Amino acid sequence: MMILIGAALAVGAVLMGWLSRMSGTVSRVLDGLAVTAIFLFFVTAADAITQTLMDDTVFMTEVHRVLKNFVFLISGAYLGPYALARIALQSSAMHRRN
Repeated sequence: MMILIGAALAVGAVLMGWLSRMSGTVSRVLDGLAVTAIFLFFVTAADAITQTLMDDTVFMTEVHRVLKNFVFLISGAYLGPYALARIALQSSAMHRRN
């Protein structure tokens, strides 16, 4: 399963990187989606932590609630390939300058 996940991450990152290089508009759309995903990811995590503290429950039993949250999963799944693509693009841009 880890090999499939790693392959999906790599393919997603290559696709995002390629699309970003091909079109400035697509790059801005991907960036906007990343901003939205980061916001949703952290709001969902913060909500789970706040609820755990307010209910005075053990965090390990509550962590599954956030891990099963659709918004948390989708935003996290987007951020992985996006971050990898952005790092690769920054790295290649730096090498072209030198």
